[in-house]
Amino acid sequence: MKKLAFLGLCAVLCFQMTACGGPSAAQKQKEEAMALLSSDKLESGEFVVDGTKYQFPDDVSKWLEGGWHISNRYDNTDTFELEYNVESSTFEMYNDEKTSEYVSMCVINLGMEPIKIQDALVSYIEVDLSKAKDAMYVMLPGGITCESTKEDVKNAYGEPDEEDEYYFLYSYTNADDLDIMVQIDFMETVCTVTYALADSNWGSVTNAEECASFIDDALKTSFYGDYASYVENKFDTEEGAQILYEGEVEYYANSLMYYLDVDYENVSEEIAAGFYDVAREVLGKVKWDMPVVDLPDGANYGSFDITLYPTDFLYIILDDAQAVADSGVEGDEYAQGMLDAVKAKVGEVSYLDPVTMTYDIDLDDGVVETEDWNEIDDILMDFME
Repeated sequence: MKKLAFLGLCAVLCFQMTACGGPSAAQKQKEEAMALLSSDKLESGEFVVDGTKYQFPDDVSKWLEGGWHISNRYDNTDTFELEYNVESSTFEMYNDEKTSEYVSMCVINLGMEPIKIQDALVSYIEVDLSKAKDAMYVMLPGGITCESTKEDVKNAYGEPDEEDEYYFLYSYTNADDLDIMVQIDFMETVCTVTYALADSNWGSVTNAEECASFIDDALKTSFYGDYASYVENKFDTEEGAQILYEGEVEYYANSLMYYLDVDYENVSEEIAAGFYDVAREVLGKVKWDMPVVDLPDGANYGSFDITLYPTDFLYIILDDAQAVADSGVEGDEYAQGMLDAVKAKVGEVSYLDPVTMTYDIDLDDGVVETEDWNEIDDILMDFME
């Protein structure tokens, strides 16, 4: 009897080990995924998809190296480029191994030069967790999978910052000082995880007072190179703000040389640098009044009035510039003569009649349109016809 009982126990154990496709295989998959994760904290940004560890935010190239491909929207991935600080539209990544596998993502260019989609940083990613036979096997830190309940998630990560019947929302700041939002959605168990760079990583404008300050700070950055507040409020990096200012200086200097019939593309570097110095001095003299903003509480659309004071520089240099033009000199001698003539007038700068303009506000689309910024620039520089 003892021998029969022992054999029966073996049969039961063998059945349990092999039933439903083999729990041992599932356990092995779980153990392998756990071994890839270096942390059980959500703040690590790590997660595993089918035996490969990813981290948010990661370069999209990490996914491409893992056999994923860019799907819709960006068929022209070989030529399309993202400008600085621009985020892409949402697109899908699909996997060669399983036709059912895909993730949704956006990418962003945080560098100063334009880059291709495949060289950008993932700024948003949505990954489905499913018990379906052909689904991806996804594991989050702490062993959270499609089998995990709300209680499991709370035990792993603590109380969420926000929650309702269908999701938990967690937020943290990573080692790169980027604010991250993680949303975990539920049916009965975990079904989706979404990672995103939070809006707090960039300056936000939510009311009339903030809007007026933003416009004023943007103009100070552009014309004075005074970008401390602009950077502190995360509207740009210090490097980006400096590039914005230098771009304005270059635009004014080249326009001034063109106005004076100086060949700015071929003039000597020393003379060009002199015109850039003049541009900085003149731009530092333009002024404006604090914008008056009409933006009702809670509204995303409104308008603002701004009074601009362009300088009279282009008028007060006319006589001396004409004298150089009439002198008959050419080339760099001509350019140097023009530079000397206009430099002498910077200290005499005054102002033309003030110009008051009204522009639209759209908080959902950069606050002020690019065309309106350009017009404000040209008015202050007295380039308007």
